[in-house]
Amino acid sequence: VPKVEDVEVTKPVDQNKDQKSPMVVSVGTIEVNGSTQYEDINIMSKGSSSTTTAAAAPPLVPETSSENSQKDDYESFRDLRFSSVSMYDKPHFEEDIEIKVEDAQKHAAESFVSYKVITKTTRESFQQHEFHVRRRYQDFLWLSNVLLLQYPSHIIPPMPQKKVFNRYDPSFLRLRQLALNKFLKRIAEHPILSTSEHFFTFLSAKQVELTEQKKTTITKKFPNIQIPVKVTESPFKKTSEYLDQFSKTLNVLATHSSKLHKDQLEQAQIMKTISPSAALWANVEGDLEPILTKFGEITNTNTELLEHLVESKEEIFNESIKEYQLYISLVKNVLKHRDQMHITRDFYTETILSKQKDLEKLEASEPGKSIATFFGKSKEQVKEEKVAKLKQEISSLSTDGEVAADELVVANANIRSDVERWKINKENDCRVLISSVADAHIKYFEESAANWESLMTFIDNVDSF
Repeated sequence: VPKVEDVEVTKPVDQNKDQKSPMVVSVGTIEVNGSTQYEDINIMSKGSSSTTTAAAAPPLVPETSSENSQKDDYESFRDLRFSSVSMYDKPHFEEDIEIKVEDAQKHAAESFVSYKVITKTTRESFQQHEFHVRRRYQDFLWLSNVLLLQYPSHIIPPMPQKKVFNRYDPSFLRLRQLALNKFLKRIAEHPILSTSEHFFTFLSAKQVELTEQKKTTITKKFPNIQIPVKVTESPFKKTSEYLDQFSKTLNVLATHSSKLHKDQLEQAQIMKTISPSAALWANVEGDLEPILTKFGEITNTNTELLEHLVESKEEIFNESIKEYQLYISLVKNVLKHRDQMHITRDFYTETILSKQKDLEKLEASEPGKSIATFFGKSKEQVKEEKVAKLKQEISSLSTDGEVAADELVVANANIRSDVERWKINKENDCRVLISSVADAHIKYFEESAANWESLMTFIDNVDSF
């Protein structure tokens, strides 16, 4: 495996240059949330430039059997406590682009919903500083798909899942709008993904231009090559183990959160029956009518507060859990792609060694008879041709093996950098998440208690019976 300093990291090719070489080649199967989305796909862009991009990442830990190599790049995850570093002190990409998704509109004739995407930026690559476009869910999905293919060794932020039923429900559209907004913001914050020409097109192109761009994005399938070599000593083994444990934890948390959500909605429905009951009681208890009426009003107000709390928790807590469940699937897929690259590298290494042994054995052997000798060739000539053929095969395999090794080194660097970025974002998201849930409960209990206290004051001020 070549050293990190031997790998050249290049910038994206100028978009204005007319090159027709393949943009991305991705071999293997990519699964998102348990379902196959792509299989052996090569994405080509007609008339667009070829992009060769590698993330500038922290130094790699050499993949050797030394004690230090056993340390996982992600082993800090074994201590899940928050660090003392402020969320504002974390390293981040320069925030020179601001994106907002809003104004979900239903298009009844075409049976789809579009969202207004507002972009404000100071980047020189954009022809303007502000763009207003409308995009539908399929446009967001296209962006996610091409980024997954264009950057197979990077972690692409998850897209909200499709929904077949009640997809025009206002509460669902509100949650989807928030999720799409987060999807674009996470891409904008990424130092590599945010430079994609597809991201630029999505944010700035008119709908007709975007449609044409989507048409020129061609997918081509390749045969799925299965190499019978097992990956050993992966530097991301502990990362995979953490993801498995994190997934189980989130699944349990999602189950309990869903049950609590259902119970609180049922509680709100029961509370709604109290006010009518109090009104019926007031009809037969004339002296208590003011107090019972006020009691019913306060109950209605607190029921609305509870419903708002449940709605806020759905938006803040449950949706965040869903996003990170999708994130786990995406990170696992990136690691699977990396393992396939590792297998390819090892395949070339072992095949070259085998060929070299065959060459040494052939060179040390005495020329012997073969079918070719019956057609006028000498034994020495036949041997020389076999030696030349083996040397040519070794040379070709060595060239391909070097490319595979280089790609693996760059992929390791990209993954290491993205996993660390994901870790930092996850910790900060968790801080915000827990704080928001706490604030929502504090607000609910304070306002609810204030309402009950106002009822107590009202009762004290009512004339004695």
